[in-house]
Amino acid sequence: MASIPPLELGAIPQPASRAWERLRDELLTILGDDLIAIWAHGGTLASRQPRAADLDTYVIVSGRPISSKAERIQASEDAIAADLGVDWDSWYVTIDQARQADEPTHAFREARRDTSWAIHRAQWLAGRCAVVHGPAPAEIVPAPSWPEIEAELDRELEHLEAHVAAGETDPYEATYAVLNGSRILRAVDTRDVAVSKAEGGTWALEHLPDRWHPVLNAALRNHDAQATPQDEALLAADMAPFVAMIRERLPFSDDRARGAAPRFSGC
Repeated sequence: MASIPPLELGAIPQPASRAWERLRDELLTILGDDLIAIWAHGGTLASRQPRAADLDTYVIVSGRPISSKAERIQASEDAIAADLGVDWDSWYVTIDQARQADEPTHAFREARRDTSWAIHRAQWLAGRCAVVHGPAPAEIVPAPSWPEIEAELDRELEHLEAHVAAGETDPYEATYAVLNGSRILRAVDTRDVAVSKAEGGTWALEHLPDRWHPVLNAALRNHDAQATPQDEALLAADMAPFVAMIRERLPFSDDRARGAAPRFSGC
């Protein structure tokens, strides 16, 4: 897999770029030479709106223990979030684990593991990230195989199925289910995972039957904070059938018994 150069941090609108720059400066103070790289990624980089959402952030650190600095790191993230009105979704991984294909664990929350590791690597190597500090992902992470990606897409669908099984109809969760489900379908069709949720929804409007267009448009409006009460009601009603439609369309071999509860347990 040939890699594409990452985005320039300066091309990302404020306050997201300012938040990442502040995090870099504070982590350099806290970690010093133990800070190897910081990569900004996720939907904020592809947002159609000049606003910050969850700031998906990957931090690569040395193999030396940093658990003793976890409280200072968390305090810095909290302060930046409060000052700039952003939310962090950050991962800290050691350089040794980042060089492997196996799912890495969080550097100071060992119970957590990155269950989207192959998808993240594919997105980064396709240029869907910005380097905030240190080397680019292509200098560290291995390219993923399609079977690795396919397994993670199946796990992502189980995550959506788990929310349906729990009876959730919250507009936020329904929007995530519709748009991320669309992104899963697109990935299977094109073998390309380097798209945002909104881009997945736009693709689905062009490729799925008319029956799904109203809920897709409702999800895209909610993603842009423009949903109406009618949109929210439609999202609640169509979340479960939309997710069921995705499972029927996927060509994955599923070792669960058909109809069994999803096994996804988070990361």
